[in-house]
Amino acid sequence: METWMFVWVLAALLGMAVAGVIGSGWALITGERPHPELFHKIDGGTPFKIAAVVIYGPMAFIRGGYEFIEESPVFGIFVMAIGAVWSFLQGVFILTTFFGFS
Repeated sequence: METWMFVWVLAALLGMAVAGVIGSGWALITGERPHPELFHKIDGGTPFKIAAVVIYGPMAFIRGGYEFIEESPVFGIFVMAIGAVWSFLQGVFILTTFFGFS
């Protein structure tokens, strides 16, 4: 495997792992998964809600696509691909910001 392929896979997996940890942490603290309906009430915790939903987004897309695989395989794979690309971009952001990859 080429080095650049390894880094691409590392970025995607890192993005998925961080999304899962944030989603699980939010669920542990609040008792529900992060979802856009959290914004129906604006309060002091809204920035944390926004961060949780944005960071958990790739995992939500991947889980949602997986649920649609049996009903509509093309749509399910498309939604999972959106989640994978979002996860990759999130992983690239984490690797470049916190670990200095370039």
